[in-house]
Amino acid sequence: MEKYIYIVISRTSTFTGKMIRKFLKEKYNHASISLDKNLTSMYSFSRLAISNPLVGGIVHESSFTLTIGHTGDVPIVVYRIPVTDVKYKLISKFVYDTYNDAEVYYYNFIQAIGLVFNKKHAVYKTYICTEFVMEALRQGEVNFTSLESYKIKPIDICEIMKDYIFYLGNLNDYPYRYETKTKDDELFFRKTGFIYEGWHTIKHFYMVVSRDRNNKRSKSKAS
Repeated sequence: MEKYIYIVISRTSTFTGKMIRKFLKEKYNHASISLDKNLTSMYSFSRLAISNPLVGGIVHESSFTLTIGHTGDVPIVVYRIPVTDVKYKLISKFVYDTYNDAEVYYYNFIQAIGLVFNKKHAVYKTYICTEFVMEALRQGEVNFTSLESYKIKPIDICEIMKDYIFYLGNLNDYPYRYETKTKDDELFFRKTGFIYEGWHTIKHFYMVVSRDRNNKRSKSKAS
């Protein structure tokens, strides 16, 4: 029985989103993968909480988190990818395993900066949004391009998946949108103190930099 995976490309209203679009000179800045057309099982790598754009990881997203709680609309493109039941299970397993991994996955701010300067490289158990989406598809043996996952930008996804457009328009007008807030939404919008966020920011940067250094050491020893 054929199933579908949904890829959501969006133009978010956050300051960081606007900066990414400005530097990359692109229309969209964010990518998500959904296991259902209602977008209730939608995941990506982005900020973990509305209060701190510097700390990120894998997030169970929704229409509420994409709009950052604003009343303004968010332009999106939804791609519907047909997959076999086996491939659907492989992709789902990768998504859920990443989300529930005891060894925390972090948002790769080094890679995000690298996209701007065209200097891209992968870091152990870290992703940016597009990298995570493409890696999830690759884990399900759904390959649209020979490019490695970490080299993909939102505009690249739009190009390679153009034959699978399912919806093009505003998020608020998406006909299958489901609007019930979850516990993950509540966590995203929770308010925390300056000290708490400061500590988590330092920890986040330290962990990503440490993993990047370990990558370089491993490559150096291998060569």
